[in-house]
Amino acid sequence: MTANTYKQVQNEASLSLQFWDDPTVDGFQALLMTPKPLIRTCDHVFQLHGLVKLQASCKKLNLLGELMDHGGDYVLTALPFILSLLQLGLGKRIHLLTHSLTADPEWSVDSEPPKHKDQTPLSFGLLLNPEHSSSVLERGPPADSPEAAEFRQLWGPRAELRRFQDGAITEAVLWGGSSACQKRLVPREIITHLLQLHADIPESCVRYVGGLFDDVIKIGRRSCSTGEEESLKVVQSFDDLSRKLWQLEDLPLSITSVQAAHPALRYTQVFPPVPQKLDYSFFEQDKQSRALVPHKDKPCPVFIPPLQVICHMEGSGKWPHERLAIRHVKAAFHIRLGELLRKQHMYTCSTTPTHVDVYKSPAHRTVSFHHPSLMITHGALLPAAPLRLASCASSTCSPPLTGRTVL
Repeated sequence: MTANTYKQVQNEASLSLQFWDDPTVDGFQALLMTPKPLIRTCDHVFQLHGLVKLQASCKKLNLLGELMDHGGDYVLTALPFILSLLQLGLGKRIHLLTHSLTADPEWSVDSEPPKHKDQTPLSFGLLLNPEHSSSVLERGPPADSPEAAEFRQLWGPRAELRRFQDGAITEAVLWGGSSACQKRLVPREIITHLLQLHADIPESCVRYVGGLFDDVIKIGRRSCSTGEEESLKVVQSFDDLSRKLWQLEDLPLSITSVQAAHPALRYTQVFPPVPQKLDYSFFEQDKQSRALVPHKDKPCPVFIPPLQVICHMEGSGKWPHERLAIRHVKAAFHIRLGELLRKQHMYTCSTTPTHVDVYKSPAHRTVSFHHPSLMITHGALLPAAPLRLASCASSTCSPPLTGRTVL
């Protein structure tokens, strides 16, 4: 039994007690009747193929004495050292590193025993620590400390000196990964690097399975991502607009809150709106409103899905009760809002009776702002305002934030 097997038994025992103590779970079915393969138990799983490579690992790790103790079984000889190496390299990125061994082979007394290289691949499982597993930076000890030499020996050529914002100069390892789905596979990069460096096991012998759900929700052809970055850009655009609205002065009614009402603004939309390249040759500018209108002689431009946002205004007893009068007051408010956005934030605005279009030209972004409606609930007037935001960076246009006017 290896140390990792002992930790696995401890973890299973702890989970078993939790199942037995939970009255909402059928503990008998979950613990005694449900199979638990590694692919179902662990977050990431990988296998080592070509076990004959472990012969070279025993030589490089100076395990010839241990190899004799195991009767020449280089698989059992190298396994504990590989586990300790991976445990040291993964560190706080994982809660548990498990492994499974194949059953002892059986053979006829009239035939030769099977060779060690004919064994099935070794399987390993990782229980990840979500807080640290996706970190691309492995910060080591200070450069002048005794532990720095051990750090450089562990990571080899990947270790380098780096200066951080706090002024400290320490050893560090920087892993690749620009998107969130790539960062989730940093443990694979660590495992393949350590096995190649210390055990002479090439990357081709490692079959890694992780982030299976990412392959289903990946979007984009050139730079694949799973939507986290796109959601963040949409939220940042909304936050920027929200700050601008809060900072407006001389409004007839002050803004009390700006709330997101779309899943993309709550990081809960599986496929958030993706930025689209906007070809301005498909549009023409309206002379009166200065708005971009699809050209009648061109194909329909790309559709930009709307995102709903609600802006609440302070209450006032001066609002009229007639529906037509409310609409006229709203139109006057739109005119004033457009004037303030032009004056205070230098935005190009297009005012209509139902909304105000705001183009954020300094940042090469286009913003459409639908404001405000009065939502009537149980006879009470609740000031509220849907928004629509469309932000463009150079020729790339991200989806708008929009909402319907409710009376």
